[in-house]
Amino acid sequence: MSTRAFRRMAIAAAMAAAAGAAPAAPVGDLAGRWSGWGAVTYGNGETERLKCVATYFIEGSDTVRQNLRCASRGYDIDATARLRVDEGRVSGAWEEKRWAATGSVAGRVTEDGFNLSIKGDTFTAAMAVTTSACKQSISITPQGFDITRISIGLGKC
Repeated sequence: MSTRAFRRMAIAAAMAAAAGAAPAAPVGDLAGRWSGWGAVTYGNGETERLKCVATYFIEGSDTVRQNLRCASRGYDIDATARLRVDEGRVSGAWEEKRWAATGSVAGRVTEDGFNLSIKGDTFTAAMAVTTSACKQSISITPQGFDITRISIGLGKC
């Protein structure tokens, strides 16, 4: 896999997991369409802006299904995630369709969001999510390649 293809797959995986996360409050707060901007920061300091749209579907009282599409000058991402919140823990799976990548998400609910670990076949990432009824702020720190941070802000109000 080329470095560029690996970057795309890793960004897609991290963003799919990020957008699929469910809040500590009722998961119903996530229902609907969210949109916003983000940035990918590379090890050399270069950044690239991303435009994202996430749509959340609530399944029962503790499960969220999410579709995420993001684009920048060099990337197209089409990802899904299905996550469950149970007794303060978050677990689930993600899939990035374009790059045929899959993996797991695990973590815990915090006072205003979550702390999560994203795993795939070729990388891991730590993620912090803060959320309210109208906004989500996502910070992802990948490990093992030249992307140092992914930051995304989504809103729906």
